[in-house]
Amino acid sequence: MRALTNLLLLFVIGLIFPFTRPAIAQTQEEILSRGRYIFTSVQGCACHIPRNPDGSYNTNLYLAGAPSNPPPVGHPATVGWTTRAWKKVYARNITPDPETGIGKWSETDFMAAMKTGRSPDGRILDPVMPWARFQALTDNDLKAIWAYLITLKPIKNKPPENVPADK
Repeated sequence: MRALTNLLLLFVIGLIFPFTRPAIAQTQEEILSRGRYIFTSVQGCACHIPRNPDGSYNTNLYLAGAPSNPPPVGHPATVGWTTRAWKKVYARNITPDPETGIGKWSETDFMAAMKTGRSPDGRILDPVMPWARFQALTDNDLKAIWAYLITLKPIKNKPPENVPADK
């Protein structure tokens, strides 16, 4: 009986104070690798890379959004998307360029944008961006994505402004 009582007591203590492993410190390389993995697995990059006329990625504008002077026809990542509310929606530059990308954002700005759908200046993130997928990520996952993004080559490219359907 005493053994059963002790076992029950250990079980209850385990429920109140669950045994957990201490957090494992990650190296910067591991964090960047995780950020790259998560970023690509939630389809975070394809829309921000314009396409060449043959459909291949334009690596000169990797993650720099739609070209500033998009052609009239082509892949939506290059020429923009059309929705009911928008005549044209263009992918933004998410490179760390401080003038045309997210280079002036902080990690906190990035995390808030992914959780709220608003940029630091209050602009609603583009309607075709799957930012809601990013809401389900943990803070550590978002920090890893941020760590990855800020290591990329800054590319100066200002995509056109979005055009509402009534214009």
